[in-house]
Amino acid sequence: MVTIRDTQLRATYTSFETRLRTEPGLTINADNMPKLLAAVADTWYSGADRKLRELTAPGVTRQKQVDIVKNGMGAQEKKDLGQILDKGSVPMTDEVRRFLEQVLDRQPVTPNDGKLHITGNQAGGQVTGTGAPGVTVEAINLSTAPEARLHQDDTFVLGKVGTDGKFSGKVPDAKEGDVIRMRTRDAQGNTSDWVTVRATGLAATDTRNSQLALFRVGLAMDGGKVAITNINSSRPISEPGAQVQVVNKRTGEKTNITMDEAGTFPKDLKVNGKDGDQFTVAVSDGKNNTNFATVAGTLTVGGTGGGTGGTGGPDIKDPALHKDELNADGTPRFALKRFTGPLFKDGVDASDVKQGQIGDCYFPSAMAAIAKAQPDAIQKAITDNGDGTYTVTFKEVDYRGNVKNKEVTVDGDLYVRSWGGPLYGSAGGDTSPEKMELWFPLIEKAYAAYKGSFNSIGNGGSSSDVFQTILGKPRYDVNTQWESADKVWSTIKKSVDAKLPVSAGTHGEDQSALYTNTGVYADHSYSVLGYKEENGTKFVQMRNPWGESEPWPGDGKNDGIFFIKLDDFMKLYDNVMTVR
Repeated sequence: MVTIRDTQLRATYTSFETRLRTEPGLTINADNMPKLLAAVADTWYSGADRKLRELTAPGVTRQKQVDIVKNGMGAQEKKDLGQILDKGSVPMTDEVRRFLEQVLDRQPVTPNDGKLHITGNQAGGQVTGTGAPGVTVEAINLSTAPEARLHQDDTFVLGKVGTDGKFSGKVPDAKEGDVIRMRTRDAQGNTSDWVTVRATGLAATDTRNSQLALFRVGLAMDGGKVAITNINSSRPISEPGAQVQVVNKRTGEKTNITMDEAGTFPKDLKVNGKDGDQFTVAVSDGKNNTNFATVAGTLTVGGTGGGTGGTGGPDIKDPALHKDELNADGTPRFALKRFTGPLFKDGVDASDVKQGQIGDCYFPSAMAAIAKAQPDAIQKAITDNGDGTYTVTFKEVDYRGNVKNKEVTVDGDLYVRSWGGPLYGSAGGDTSPEKMELWFPLIEKAYAAYKGSFNSIGNGGSSSDVFQTILGKPRYDVNTQWESADKVWSTIKKSVDAKLPVSAGTHGEDQSALYTNTGVYADHSYSVLGYKEENGTKFVQMRNPWGESEPWPGDGKNDGIFFIKLDDFMKLYDNVMTVR
């Protein structure tokens, strides 16, 4: 039980105790702490009210607050404050506890150095801290990033540091034990070093295990051993520090791997095995699944590629892989598998399209736009020949506008990742060989064959060229930097109303700073699905061809579909592509 002899401090603390009886969630926090401090700092010539004004004055630093309290604190008040700290019944935040310990000289005072400091726990998903006044605090939840197709620096704005050097912001869907990484950004775009915390105060225990992006794990033979790699190294496999266990099902050999600070495998990681071996993969955050009993999936060592991926039907030569998916000697690092699912499921829809491990965003964004505007055109463009092959009809348009059909026939073999799903384009939903909807990946494969290889189509391009190749209509592009917002809006509106496909491309990587904390990516192509006007504000409806990842906070669906204000569209998008 706490015993307080100073009259002013006893009255102030008793008021907190009284409130606690009717407010069970009450804590002494950064907001109400100054009232307690004022009772400690008051003197016969400077009362508690005056001290409260000094402690809460605009721009007052943490060190200044400590000095104010120490200058007014007598020996008895110091003992009383120690009683409150050690035996008090009213809960207090970690931030307040550390501050009181500093006042009592129990630990060094953290300097007001303008660097990012996180204070207290993260109860309710709320993050508090200090930093240089005026800077923006950016954050990313690294525990949820692996399955959200996020890069390590795909941050959102957590908050802004006020004139008092403090900030507060909420991390959505944060759970106990999550790894939250933060940094600051000033008005000139300069960023601080990263600060990482493991969230506490959200629950009694950590119940969310580390995520594992199994689809990014690649297994391939290298020098007589199996190389384990992240086939998309710019994005994480799991959260930093997570333990990943791989087990060779043939030999039973187990290997435990610690994820590095980027949430990926150490460089040049290799394990014992041979071509065709299967490995189970499990992950633990050190709190959950510590025995690795829950397996995330099974991976198969790459194979040699080429030839028939399965049984049944003719075997047609496949377009070569993109150069990034070839070994140094030119052999493929990924095998082929025969897919036999339906060509169409419930017709054609933009959600059927999902970009894979290839830089052809212009193509899936164009195909999703066609699926939205003219689904019948897609059904006419591809034919199931009934023997395991499919014929895609492209349109060749000469300079006079004359159209000639160009037919390309492909089989159902698709390059697959180590876990068995398609390496390149796939459908939304089920991606198993027996059930996946095939129209999009097969048209993409035919387009690669038409142009020469996946490398030929996987290094950027124009959606309007794809529109012309599928529909046989002349392309029409509008540059947002040269045209007015009214012209761009008119183009989008007229094209959507006329059921013509529309895509939009963002600026190049040289302007990547423009996209910080927007949820929109530089050097990327998006489908335009529609438009709307609300209370005089114009919005454009977009779709990311990844089928996920959209501006925060989104609508909770994470399907890549979002509305953006026309003013922001004009800043972030470089061009609008359609046909006449």
